[in-house]
Amino acid sequence: MSALPPVHVIIPTHLDRYLDFVLVGLARQTLAPASITVTCDVVDERIDEMVRRCADWLGLTIRHVRRPHTGTERLAQVRNNAVRALLDAGVCDGRLLFLDGDTMPSDHCVQRHAVLGSNVDLVLPYRIYLTQEQTDALDAGALLRGGMTIDPSAAQLAQLDRLHRRYLLHQRLRRWHLAKSHKPKMLGGHHSVSLAMYRQVNGHDEEYHTWGTEDDDFCRRVYRAGGTARIAVRDIIVFHLHHPTRAPRDWFDRPNAQRFLRRDLPLRCARGLDSPVEQGPVMVSEVVSSVLPRNPPSVGVGADGPSDYPWAALP
Repeated sequence: MSALPPVHVIIPTHLDRYLDFVLVGLARQTLAPASITVTCDVVDERIDEMVRRCADWLGLTIRHVRRPHTGTERLAQVRNNAVRALLDAGVCDGRLLFLDGDTMPSDHCVQRHAVLGSNVDLVLPYRIYLTQEQTDALDAGALLRGGMTIDPSAAQLAQLDRLHRRYLLHQRLRRWHLAKSHKPKMLGGHHSVSLAMYRQVNGHDEEYHTWGTEDDDFCRRVYRAGGTARIAVRDIIVFHLHHPTRAPRDWFDRPNAQRFLRRDLPLRCARGLDSPVEQGPVMVSEVVSSVLPRNPPSVGVGADGPSDYPWAALP
């Protein structure tokens, strides 16, 4: 079996609210990430302190990237800032695993992205949306010690099954040139992509501001570049912690949607990884733990689903 590609985890966030849960999940991985980067579109001492505290508490080294807020959300630029920091640090291959700052990965998340992504450009999973009650019951310390599990309901797992089948249908339709240009779609808050493909399409288009659609644009450009994808909706478990949504009610009623509908946008975006939109000074620091890294657990965080799921056969 060939060596698995290194997986570099990137966590975009603008809050410290659930950051400890993301990092607890990464500390429990059966395959350690090659690197962890927290990337922010604000300079916030609360996030700085959370990164420092979690690095020591969890035995992690965390790259922390941030720049002053621009007055509007620029998630595409924040993602690119993290990748630029990786390139500056000498990273030249592997996979980029993006996890939003309001999620918690199950223990095999990094390993499954490495295995399932070893010969494709995109890995397309999803996430389980925890209820307010499930979220309120969580304790980061208890999860780290193994004294608590996250057990998705049968309905939550069934929803993943339905989405998995839908994504497979979209993939078949794509082969027949019948699918929409960005489908099977990518969930920006949980996916992985090869670094080579990310660079080929010049990363995320930084002319997308505010909420949403930048991930649809990125996925469409990867497909236009001949990129390949593996459907992993039910194969890689990540939990989304509950909070009020910022999603607009009308998809079309926002500038990002109107930009996405344009047909003249290039495969390699004009303002992206190699050509960023103007921003304030980007600060990058390495937060190094003063304690030894923790050993990975022998069991997962909560149920990983029925034993006949495809992941059961993965190493």
